[in-house]
Amino acid sequence: MPRTTTTAALLVLVSLPLTAACSREPPPAPRQSLGNVMAEVARRFELAGKAANANRFELAEFEAGEIEELFESDVPNAELPKEGPTAHIPATAKAFLETNAPDLKKAAAAHDEAAFAAAFQRTSAACNGCHKASDKAFIEVPSVPGMSVPRVDPVGVPLPPAPVPASPPASASAPARSH
Repeated sequence: MPRTTTTAALLVLVSLPLTAACSREPPPAPRQSLGNVMAEVARRFELAGKAANANRFELAEFEAGEIEELFESDVPNAELPKEGPTAHIPATAKAFLETNAPDLKKAAAAHDEAAFAAAFQRTSAACNGCHKASDKAFIEVPSVPGMSVPRVDPVGVPLPPAPVPASPPASASAPARSH
C-alpha cells in the first residue's frame, strides 16, 4: 500500500472519533438545587419588603418581578430536596406563581403600602405553608416587611409591629400659603 494511502486511512481512522465527539450535544448543565433557588427567592423577598418600607416601590416591584421569573423558570427545573416530603412542591410552586407573585407585584406597582403589607403577609403564609408541608417549618418567612428572610431572630421573640407608613415631607404635602 502506498504511503499516501496509508496516511489518509490513518487520518480517517483518527478523525472519526473526534468528528463524532464534536457533533454530540454537550451534556446538560447540572440542575440547580431547589434550596439554592429558594435562597435567591428569600433574598429578593427581603429586599422587596425593605424597599416598600422605604417607599421605594419601583424597587419592590422589580424584586417581585424577579421572584415571579424565578418561579417561572428556575423553580420548575430545580432539583427537589432528597429529604422530606416533596410531592406537593410542583403544584404549590405553580399556585404561588399564579397568585402570590402577581399579587405582590401588583401591590408594589400601585405604591400602596397597606396593599403591599397585606400581599407580603399572604405571600409569607404561602411560603411557610410549603415549608411546613416539606418538614422544614424551621425555615420561617416573616409576615412583616423589612425583616431578615428567613427569620433569624431568637426563638420566642415576637414579630415587631408593622412599620408606620412613610409620609411625604411636610413641605411637599402642605399647600403653599401666601400672606
